[in-house]
Amino acid sequence: MPPWLAQISSAQRKESKLNASRWIQLATIGIDNTPRVRTVVFRGWSESYEMEIYIDKRSLKNEELDLNNNVEVCWLFSKSKCQFRFRGTSRIELGDERQRHWNQLSEKSKSMWSWPSPGKHLFYDQTKDFYVNEMEEISVNFAILKIDIFHVDQLILHNTIHTRRRWIRNKDWIEERINP
Repeated sequence: MPPWLAQISSAQRKESKLNASRWIQLATIGIDNTPRVRTVVFRGWSESYEMEIYIDKRSLKNEELDLNNNVEVCWLFSKSKCQFRFRGTSRIELGDERQRHWNQLSEKSKSMWSWPSPGKHLFYDQTKDFYVNEMEEISVNFAILKIDIFHVDQLILHNTIHTRRRWIRNKDWIEERINP
């Protein structure tokens, strides 16, 4: 188990009642080589401690990650006054594991993967919700983005003098205390 995971788990427990505690900012490099940052939902850790996020294969981030799979995630726990930044490489999981994740989604969440493509013009009556139909089979648009983390930076904002440390993985994780 990575040494930083206990720190994340502690912050998650403190903020578990807040929906926003699962919102993270994912930074990628765009097709035009400029930065892109978007808020996504943290979905969990894989058995090998990869961060898991659900994505729509039709979204632009899928194309961006095909060209450059380096990412950074920023996760702020406001109640705990603690920020984590994760650097790693991403990969898109399209295998059998998707079914287990798909089964954990609500019917309303499942319907998002049958909506029109992300980022395209919206043609519908905005006064009505999208129709939520029961989706028995997994959507071809549903994928899991897994991030293999090699660098973690933690900033604790409790005191006047902030505390900061980082963990860097070579073969094993090495922890360093650094200036905030």
